[in-house]
Parts: sequence; structure tokens; C-alpha cells
Amino acid sequence: MDTGIREARRSDIPAMSEMWRLCFGDPDDYIRFFYDRNFDRLTAFVYTVDDRPVSMVQTMDSCFVDGQKRYPAKYICAAGTHPGHRHKGYYGMLFAHMRKWADEGDHALFGKPASRGCVPMYESYMLRTDACMRLVTAEPEGKTDIAFYTPSAEEYNRLRNAAFSAHPHAEWPDGHTAFCMDENAWFGGKTLAFSLDGGVHFLMAAPEDGTLIITETDLTLPQLKRAAAAFNGVFGTERVRAYLPDFACGEGEEILSSMVYNSPFEDTYVNLILL
Repeated sequence: MDTGIREARRSDIPAMSEMWRLCFGDPDDYIRFFYDRNFDRLTAFVYTVDDRPVSMVQTMDSCFVDGQKRYPAKYICAAGTHPGHRHKGYYGMLFAHMRKWADEGDHALFGKPASRGCVPMYESYMLRTDACMRLVTAEPEGKTDIAFYTPSAEEYNRLRNAAFSAHPHAEWPDGHTAFCMDENAWFGGKTLAFSLDGGVHFLMAAPEDGTLIITETDLTLPQLKRAAAAFNGVFGTERVRAYLPDFACGEGEEILSSMVYNSPFEDTYVNLILL
């Protein structure tokens, strides 16, 4: 039977799902939800032993944009090795394959390490640290009346790309954004658009133990503080914490957002599902 690296097949989903659960601890129903929605748009490579996947690197399409310059990119998600097959070099061989694939295809690779402790390992795979975010707490300042609505994935992308257009950033296909919105709803969250200070803004957020965690927004920290009471009212939360691009906010806890390979840009804002 085959042993080595090949592209993943639909018949590999059970083995890949088991690896995902053992590596990351996510429940089976979420993993099924992910693969049901995304497998056909993944490009995934696996290292197999007797043709069974024991290590995997999965990617989704994106594009890095800096002004008029564009560069294809692949977002690395849910990459890992079955615990019973670790320390055999399979993951490193997969990343060597991924680098060659990126070089030959003239595209970037990027992903978010599970923790800062993983950074040296990914540096050894020739990825470099790139963008950071700021995790801030927005204490409500007064009360602002805000009318919210749910945007389409196409509108969310239009608002998002316009908001971040002055900085290097990752653009995502509408289908990917639609999945992110549905994934956020799966976790009890909402994706909203609203008018504030003469412009239309957006946020993707979900409640967690009485705290609203804003995954993405184009609001500044002062705007967040003015809108926090309205957000708490919509989500039934008591406090607001938000991940903001570091170019938009210099306060709060610095969070590594991404590591990249083969990118011509620096400090590229990539967040959408990277938390």
C-alpha cells in the first residue's frame, strides 16, 4: 500500500476527522459541519502510511492585496499529525512539499499558530511571523442607539475590503465569507452591519460566558466604547472584548495573527476565521 504524500480524497474524511478531533479537541458535529461545507473547496495534502492519512495540511483560497498589487495566497487550517505517528518527520515533509507547491504555483502560504510556543517550529519550516492584532476591552461609554441588520456575504466583503484598503490585507471569496458567517452563527454569534458616524460598519461576534467576543470589526476603539452598550443589548452580554488590527489600535494585548511563507508583502491583515 502507498506510503508518502498525496492530495487528500473525499474517502479520507473519516481519517482526517479523527486526526482533527485528536489534535484540536473539537466535537464531531463541528468537524462534520466543516467538511460538509468546505471539503470541495479545500486543497489538502496528507502523508499516508498504508494509504491512511496520518498527517495533514489543509488550505483555503485567499488573496493578499496591497493597493493595486495582488498576490494569490492559501490559508493553512487544521494542520496536524495523528498522536500515534508524531516525531517521525511526517509534518516536516508535508511542509517541505507545501513550500515547493507555493514556489511552483507562485502563491503565499499563511496561517495562525495555535500558540506562541509553536512559532519556533513554524520558523523551522521557513514561515515568518507577520501581522499582529490587539485584543482590547471596550468599556461602555454612554448609550448610542444603533439599528442593526444582517448583511449578505457579498456586502460584508465589500465593506471589509473597503475598510482595510489602505493597508495590506487578505481578501476572501464570497463563499468563504458565507461559511464564516454560518460558522459564527453555529457558535451562537451574529454578523451585523449598522450605521455609525455617517458610515456603514460591520462586526462578526459571538457571546462567551457573558462576554461578547468580536472576531472582526472596522470600528476604532473609541467607536467600540460608544457602541458597546448597544452590542451588549443585542447579544445579552455584560462586557465587550474585540480583536482589532494593530494598525488601527495600539492598546491592549498583542496577539500574533499570522505567519507567512512566500509573500511579497509585510504586516498583512488576514483575520476572518483565524482566531
